[in-house]
Amino acid sequence: MATPMAARFKRVTFKTVPVYLALILLIIFARPTLSWFIPGLLFVLIGEALRVWAAGHLKKTKEVTTTGPYAYVKNPLYLGTLLILIGFCLMAQNVYLLIIGLAIFFVYYAPFKKKREGRRLREHFGQAWVDYDRAVPDYLPSLHPYAGRGTGQWEWEWFYENSEDGTALAVVLGVLAISLRFWFSLG
Repeated sequence: MATPMAARFKRVTFKTVPVYLALILLIIFARPTLSWFIPGLLFVLIGEALRVWAAGHLKKTKEVTTTGPYAYVKNPLYLGTLLILIGFCLMAQNVYLLIIGLAIFFVYYAPFKKKREGRRLREHFGQAWVDYDRAVPDYLPSLHPYAGRGTGQWEWEWFYENSEDGTALAVVLGVLAISLRFWFSLG
């Protein structure tokens, strides 16, 4: 039986190939400097920390997840991904890919996901989802937690179930690759 991480790499599709190519091009054309690298690394670390926090709470089809970061923002995994995208582009000092990535995220990805997932979650969870959807912002976290939030805790089981180990590994490898580009550009 394949591990969740191995299964993830088997799901390379026409939708994921452009992401992998963009990451490879980002690393190839990286021109890291300290003044861009440090802020970019902070964005990446905050983004991945948010994703790890969210993945350990997300129970997908079991219940409307309202614990952890989900008490403050509806899409913490996507927000974390957005922060990672910004961070990698800053680390690599690639403003062009940043502009393209932000445009794709806000014009295509976020609206598509909201429509598709919103419909599916409404059908699956009914009024519980409708109430949560109305009360919790999509991407800009609220200062106050959702009034109907649950009491669950972060769990390794959900972290692995949601394949965040694979994402975390990819982030570490990306940081390492750009760090090496930075290190070798110093000499």
